[in-house]
Amino acid sequence: MLFIVTVDSLSKRPNCIPGLQHGFFADDLTIVCTSADLGEIQQTIQQGLDCITNWSAEYCMEVSAEKTDHTLFGARETNLLSLKVGETALKEERTPKLLGLTVQPHKGLSKHVMCMKAAADTRLLQLRAAASPEWGPDREKLRAFYLALVQAKMCYGVASWWFDTSLSDRERLERVQTQAAHIVAGIPKAANREDALREARLKPINEVAHRRALEYYLRLKAKGPVHAKVADSIFPPEHPIHVRLAKVQHLYSIIDSPEKPHDATVLQWARRVHFNITTPGGLKADAPEKDKKVHTMRRVQRFRDFDYQVWTDGSVVLDVSSGAGALVYPKDGRREKVVLGAGSLACSYRAECVAMEAGLKRLVKVIELSKTNRTRVVAFTDSLSLLMALNTGPAAVEDAILRRICDLILHIVRLRVSVNFQFVFSHCGVPRNEAADKAAE
Repeated sequence: MLFIVTVDSLSKRPNCIPGLQHGFFADDLTIVCTSADLGEIQQTIQQGLDCITNWSAEYCMEVSAEKTDHTLFGARETNLLSLKVGETALKEERTPKLLGLTVQPHKGLSKHVMCMKAAADTRLLQLRAAASPEWGPDREKLRAFYLALVQAKMCYGVASWWFDTSLSDRERLERVQTQAAHIVAGIPKAANREDALREARLKPINEVAHRRALEYYLRLKAKGPVHAKVADSIFPPEHPIHVRLAKVQHLYSIIDSPEKPHDATVLQWARRVHFNITTPGGLKADAPEKDKKVHTMRRVQRFRDFDYQVWTDGSVVLDVSSGAGALVYPKDGRREKVVLGAGSLACSYRAECVAMEAGLKRLVKVIELSKTNRTRVVAFTDSLSLLMALNTGPAAVEDAILRRICDLILHIVRLRVSVNFQFVFSHCGVPRNEAADKAAE
């Protein structure tokens, strides 16, 4: 730590040399000069080396010439530069490794891909040795073994280099993933790639790279304007992840985005909002379905005179898709139905949130169109965790979709409407809950 604090003063000196760029990673320093003039590159890099050598002498340190090398990109010939640290000439390294990435003097990353494939092949031998349908570990343990030992090595920093590789290089790594899928799933080699990956619950490397790049991009965008500008420079509009982002947004129309906090200034809900987070009849989750239905119907019957009933439900098929359904039943009138796709990224809780937001939005429209005052509304959901999160109050919620739901509730209250949120058991034969579940699917 003291070294890093000390070396920070070195970072200011190379900035004074025109045309020289530099980057630190812990105690490693890389200097870069880009020019079409070989002489200019020689002069600029040598000035940078002399600057670093002088700084090291001032702080009683010494630059290790043995551990320092240089690479000239874009040239087929070697030894075109003569660079020195002190009196020691630096060796030329044609394929240096920077932060785990093997770079090469010409376009492409074939050298890095071959290194990753060789490392992965060695580890696949270990995986194959431990795999046996008779005495070996089960499929999930083999999958965890592969993800930690093989894919973690092969995909190190994949978001930064995958999109600069050729199609043939990508196919080499995809074949490694396919081999691993056959080993993990314990199926014959003749099985096609898609089936093997599905059996082993593995994604193609291309999918892994796109997902990690997209996650990195969204994390940068969420950190503020400075990081957002960096994100846009790394991932310009023509970058493939923007196609992926558009696809996700299409499937998952209600996706969290950086947004201002909601307008609520109250710490707790008004008396016109009530949350019942107890189970019907005090039953537990493992109670008989018949008892669940009896007590749930008793709870529902208590609100039969309310002006509106809102029923929401979310449905999730892991790693495939998820949906949200909401039904608005007026006391007199036609039923309103809302169906949304929550996207393949959603969990059960998230799908329930999407359903609740959709149901309240439709309720607001119906109430505003009817222009009735002093309306009573009851909302039924089978997500106890959602009700408990909302019950903490508008000022306590942090998740973006919960903030939007809180804003909707406050908007409904301003319409002189009382809202009663009730928990009900699911999949026990309650007709309107079954209808909401069917809408979500």
